[in-house]
Amino acid sequence: MAKFCNGSDVSSVLTNIITNADKELCIISPYLKIPLQTKNYLKSTDKKNISITIVYRTDSSLHEEDLRFFNELKNLDLRYCDNLHSKCYINEKEGLITSMNLHEYSQVSNWEMGIKFSKQIDFEIYTDAIKEIKNLLSLSQPRTQKQNSQETKNTIQSNYPPKSSQKSAYKPTEAPNKGIFTKIIDSVIGEEAYCIRCGEPMAKFNLKKPLCDKCYPIWAKHKNIKYKEKYCHACGQQEPGISFEKPTSSVCFNRLYK
Repeated sequence: MAKFCNGSDVSSVLTNIITNADKELCIISPYLKIPLQTKNYLKSTDKKNISITIVYRTDSSLHEEDLRFFNELKNLDLRYCDNLHSKCYINEKEGLITSMNLHEYSQVSNWEMGIKFSKQIDFEIYTDAIKEIKNLLSLSQPRTQKQNSQETKNTIQSNYPPKSSQKSAYKPTEAPNKGIFTKIIDSVIGEEAYCIRCGEPMAKFNLKKPLCDKCYPIWAKHKNIKYKEKYCHACGQQEPGISFEKPTSSVCFNRLYK
């Protein structure tokens, strides 16, 4: 059953959640300054090709050493979210809701506490946590490796014209790349997808039919695959260049298929 954790227990449980992850790890912490030992655990997790999602607060600043560390992780999805105050650490088996940020000052100096729970024993708590994380992730924005590099290096590349990115209308037929954590979320409250014309949620993500049942017949009258639509099929945000031919933003496409 769910267990109360004092400050020392919180740090220990957090370490176990990172090291015991087999498929996916999610870290939600408004403020980040990752201790060296935790970085080493995260490196080991990354080397096992385990998907790592880290969400921090939009208006919090990231430290240069952390940005350099993030650039080294190949399986990291780094995201930011407005008004984030929650702290939660979870993998596909167990989770921790706590007052502690993933910040070295918090772990050493603050009086922290938390609640540990498991999917097997505390299924309702685990499922409710997954639901709330799903809502949070839907409102978060991805921070790219390119953004990290630009902020840490401050290079002279800005003096040169940016390389034009090739826009491809390629539509994969395979399912998106999703770890077990995301699949669990989908199984609980449905797969994330939105109509590219009206922006309403859809029950199924489908690049071959990214329009809802109400909007699809209207589009089918002309079947213009290049007609400009409004919303990304994957995240539901308004994006320029969306069409039946290219129903997702580049960021979402890369997140799901690269």
